[in-house]
Amino acid sequence: MREKEWITLFEISNYSSRIREILESHEAGQRLMPLAPREPLPEHGLALLRQSAASDLFSPMSPASSEAAECVRSALYLYFSDLDASHRISQGIPSSTGSFLHGVMHRQEPDFSNSKYWFRRVGGHDVFPQLRAGVLEALSDAPDAAGARLHGEIDGRGKWDPFWFVDQCQAACQGVAGDLEPRLMEIQRLEWQLLFEYCYRKAVGTS
Repeated sequence: MREKEWITLFEISNYSSRIREILESHEAGQRLMPLAPREPLPEHGLALLRQSAASDLFSPMSPASSEAAECVRSALYLYFSDLDASHRISQGIPSSTGSFLHGVMHRQEPDFSNSKYWFRRVGGHDVFPQLRAGVLEALSDAPDAAGARLHGEIDGRGKWDPFWFVDQCQAACQGVAGDLEPRLMEIQRLEWQLLFEYCYRKAVGTS
């Protein structure tokens, strides 16, 4: 049975020219980020991001929400595994989305208990139902045992559980469930894509 495609929603042409240039330097938003990256990805896109203020990311438009624009910038740093830069931004964003970004950063650090602290501050988030649905769709009829196991556990929960996902990442990072790592990275990629899209829409005022 042919495995289903994971990436169906993320379309780089939906974003500003600066963001396209940043992401196109490395896989155009399709990167499988490590669960626990050791260092930032040394790419042209990261250098360009570091030279860009939040407002530069949306030129020639002006962002409708400065807070959402900062969320976009924090998410872009996560994409390139610059955890310190993402952290400096997200810790100054008091919203649920800021806490979401903060929680992802600590999960990748990896500081799993701190990640859970920030996910408790997230509460519910608009991205969670989309993420659960997207993962279940991608893992339906998964040909591998790891995919089937994850599908069953997610399906058995009535909603997306970020604490469960932190636990899976911790197990994989500690070598307890290494077979899950490729699938968890795919889930993490979808999580990033949906969160980035959410932040961008808030920033430009289309959501």
